[in-house]
Amino acid sequence: MGMIVQGANVLLGLLVRTFFIYFLSQVYLGVNGLFTNILTMLSLAEMGIGSAIIYDMYKPIAEGDEIQIAKLMNFYRQAYFIIGCVVGTCGLLITPFLGVIIKGQPDIPNITEIYLLYLANTVFSYFFAYKRSIFSADQRERVLHIFRLIFYIVRSVLQIIILMLTKNFIAYLGVQILCTVLENVAVSIYADREYPFLKKYQSSKLDKKQTKSIVENVKALFIYKVGSTALDGTDNIIISAFDGVISVGLLSNYSLVTGSVQLLLSQITTSLTSSVGNYVAQESNDKHEMLLKRLTFLNFIIYGGAFVILTSCLTPFVQVWAGTSYTLGFSVVFVFCLNMYIYGMMNSIWTFRTTMGLFVYGRWRPLVSAAINVVVSILLAQKMGLLGVLLGTTITRVTTNVWFDPYVVYRYGLKKSASRYYIQWLGYLILCCILVFALNGMICALPLYGMIRLVVSALFSSMVFGVAVVVLFWRNEHLRYFIDIIKNMVFYRVK
Repeated sequence: MGMIVQGANVLLGLLVRTFFIYFLSQVYLGVNGLFTNILTMLSLAEMGIGSAIIYDMYKPIAEGDEIQIAKLMNFYRQAYFIIGCVVGTCGLLITPFLGVIIKGQPDIPNITEIYLLYLANTVFSYFFAYKRSIFSADQRERVLHIFRLIFYIVRSVLQIIILMLTKNFIAYLGVQILCTVLENVAVSIYADREYPFLKKYQSSKLDKKQTKSIVENVKALFIYKVGSTALDGTDNIIISAFDGVISVGLLSNYSLVTGSVQLLLSQITTSLTSSVGNYVAQESNDKHEMLLKRLTFLNFIIYGGAFVILTSCLTPFVQVWAGTSYTLGFSVVFVFCLNMYIYGMMNSIWTFRTTMGLFVYGRWRPLVSAAINVVVSILLAQKMGLLGVLLGTTITRVTTNVWFDPYVVYRYGLKKSASRYYIQWLGYLILCCILVFALNGMICALPLYGMIRLVVSALFSSMVFGVAVVVLFWRNEHLRYFIDIIKNMVFYRVK
């Protein structure tokens, strides 16, 4: 269900963005990306409470303890009301400084009112969304997917109509807020119907011991979330401050595509977590390492293929879709896709770190990463603009995530040296970069334009990556392992 809904959202998102580009200017795209980034930073006020609450609900749901579930939900409701107020207040305090954050004065009327609408959309989601957690904890995420799809369709249709009839950005945002509120209200009503005990015990409260336990979990999650959000959520703000809001808008078209691809691919990788946890609990360290290497190879196939193909196809796609004026240079696209690849390749290590329970080691690493990213990005942005900010993220990940997280897993989990893992990881990266530059040289040498160039780029890059993997890894045990799995699945279906 997640794959279906995400696929539909990708298509609808591209459709709405197409009308957005056609009826509104580039500056509106930049404002959209910038304000979304600012509110991502404000979401730090959530502090990981949602994750902590969901974790604490697993046991009472399994045991059918309705009173304890209701207590947790009541705590969640109160906490999220306070968080919504904090986010709203902080958002209002930022309002006078919008002129500092946005380089130059964009040709958009009512810029402050537009920002306040974005803020309202975020705040309203906190006031109503807490009842989503019970569906997640109860393994009924499909319910949320269905509601999300219904209201996303409604929102997309209404926004397209408004863009065509009025070209009014404020009305466009108004529809977004309305659909956000209605979706959360609908989920809330459905939750009350499916879990009637929530109203029955709506005055019940957690005791001090239970509250203290949640607070301790929130503290650990908050440290990690601060670092992760600062690392991933500051780029657009820095780009806007040093290179202008239009650059944010140009990059947002590329990130719409890559973000959609990442969400689809993550459905594959994240589904392995529980299986890895079960495996880690039963098998030896040698087998753990073998599984880690296999999952790293799988990530290479998935994200390496995406890296090679997207670097070749993104600009032709944006050119056909939005026009030449919305395209970026090859160096920017390369570094942008490289960051996506590095993030994806870390999934296997992060899965093992989570399932081995290695939380205490390097818990301050995300904060160090965030600090390095901000400093390096600002320094490079002054000289290289947009490219400098993206390179700042690359440098940060290489100097923190790429070497440190594998070190923790190998040193404290597998009790081994991580040297072979580093060599394997570096080999995959070098191969992908060679393919990317070779393909760029070959495709640029061909006199192709428009849709023909997009189709040729997609087919050619897919074929080259596939042939390279088969030729170079045909005797590799990891490739043979996954081929055997596919064969067994096919033959099972036939039987």
